[in-house]
This record gives sequence, structure tokens and C-alpha cells, in this order.
Amino acid sequence: MKVVIAGLGVAGSYLLRRLGMAGFDVTGYDPKPGNYYIPCGYAANFSLLSGMLKNIGIDAEKYVLSRAEEVVICGEQTREITFKSSGLCTVDKNVLERDMIEGTRHENKIAPRDSGDVLIDATGISRYYLRPARQDFTMYTREFITSGTGHRDYYFRYFPDGMGYYWEFPLGSKFHVGAGSSDLTYLDRSLSGITGERKVGRKIRLMPLFGEAISNGVIGVGEAIGTVSPITGEGIVPSMKSAEILFRCISSTSDLNDLKRKYVGELRKEFSAYSKLFTLLTNFRSGRKGLTNARYARTAIRDLRHFGIDLRLGRILGSFL
Repeated sequence: MKVVIAGLGVAGSYLLRRLGMAGFDVTGYDPKPGNYYIPCGYAANFSLLSGMLKNIGIDAEKYVLSRAEEVVICGEQTREITFKSSGLCTVDKNVLERDMIEGTRHENKIAPRDSGDVLIDATGISRYYLRPARQDFTMYTREFITSGTGHRDYYFRYFPDGMGYYWEFPLGSKFHVGAGSSDLTYLDRSLSGITGERKVGRKIRLMPLFGEAISNGVIGVGEAIGTVSPITGEGIVPSMKSAEILFRCISSTSDLNDLKRKYVGELRKEFSAYSKLFTLLTNFRSGRKGLTNARYARTAIRDLRHFGIDLRLGRILGSFL
């Protein structure tokens, strides 16, 4: 089976290395220049990231820029609550992605459509080879690298009514400051006065698209199919997990129809919480609050803990009611 991977972000790079180490005939393609700066919050749970990278012979420790001691979370009209970290860190994703493809077969150009038995779309927000989703939901983000912020450690401030959030993450001697929202007014207001040595913008997909992970023989992975938490916006570890699922499915069968069936089933199982969290997000955005959302509270807490925040249900439950 000849595999072609289009897009060498975190999901595509992981999958390229994983398949190559297992002896598969695989080639990766990505047209972005070598000095391309990857827009991203760079935050992940170190323990989970480390476990994923061990699969491809990479030590996560060398990419850590900062480790959280405490994490502050608040709303626009609610007090700040401080939680302990349970593994939250920032990593140098630019260097990590370069290292993941080192020694693999890859080309700096757009992937040809008909060059393999399996074409994998790892092109992120664009879904370049998959057709556009029938329904989708994205937010804008604007991000800065700065020399200082108003907070010493990791900080989240959620906008009202599920409209996004503002963040400050340490990056070694610098800070990553940004905001994400479907309304540019929130970005302008929350980032007013912020300056830095680098400013970038992008979109982020927050809607799970596992029912549209396959189209016209193309198989999607990573953010192309919505492996981004609707609550935290974290996509590094989830995107690697989707790539690992696809690797295992490719390894288990040479029948393409069986591969696709298994893959979609495993995606739905692994990321079942994301559908619930997306419902929670849309409930907030449409004004449906109160006890309707209480059943999603524990799912949201688990997701934040999964991100690396030692969140306690009793201290934050009111935000979900």
C-alpha cells in the first residue's frame, strides 16, 4: 500500500514518521517554506505529549519552553480562580515539526492527487483535498509573541456567551498572547494595546467533523476533521491521537473499505467528548444556559484536566449553569 500525506503539520508529520518507521511506502508533501512560522498557542499536556512522541522515537523534554505551576481562569465578569497545573506546558512546535519529518521521505510541494493508493488530507483548516464540510464552525485567532504580560503564569479569560477566550502563555523568556473568537470585536478589544515582535492570525476549527473524515477516497486527519477541543482550543495531542488511530487502522488491514470503516468508528469512540463539548459551546452561544448544561459539566472538567489543568468541579461548576 502506497500512502501519500498532504500537509506536514503536527498530525501529518507524526503520521509520516510513524508509518515510515513501520516500513510503509509513504511520502509526505507540504508547500510551505522552511522558515514558515506556525501560528499556534503551543500549549499541551506534557505527559500525554511525551507518550505520543515516544511512539516515534522523540524525547518531548527537549521541546519544552515553559511548564505551568499555576493556571488562572476567569470570565469577563467573574473572579479569577487559580488552579494547580497537572502537566500543562508550552513547546517549540516549529522545531518539533521539523524534527518529526527528519529522515523521512518528503517533498516541499503540493501533493499530487493520484500518486498513491491512499491520500491523507492533513491540511488543517483548509481541508484542501477533502470537500468542504456541509456544516462547519471556525473562529478567528490573533496571536502575539511579547516580552511580558500582566500575569506571571498561564492565564485564560473566557468571553461571555461562548464567544471565545483570551490567553497568556509563557514561552521561556517570552510570552504568547492571543485571543480567539468568531467576532472580531472581541479580538480587537481584548488585544488592544498588545504589541510584540511577531503578530499572526489564523482560523481554528472547533466543530468535530468525524462524519466527514472521508470524501472521494481521501482520508482526513487532524484539524481537517476537527480534532481540536471546543473548550480549550488545544489540538496538538488530539491531532497526534487521530494520526495514531489512522496508523493502527492502516497497519491492521489492506482493504481500503475496511480501513475507512474502522477509522471512522475509532475516531467517534476516541473523541466522543468533543461532540458533547461542541453542543455545550453552541448552547452558550445561543443563550441556552441553566441546568440544561449541567450534564456536560463533568465532560468539560475532564477536558480541561486532560489539557493539564487540575480543575476542581465544585469551584467552577457555577460557570456551566
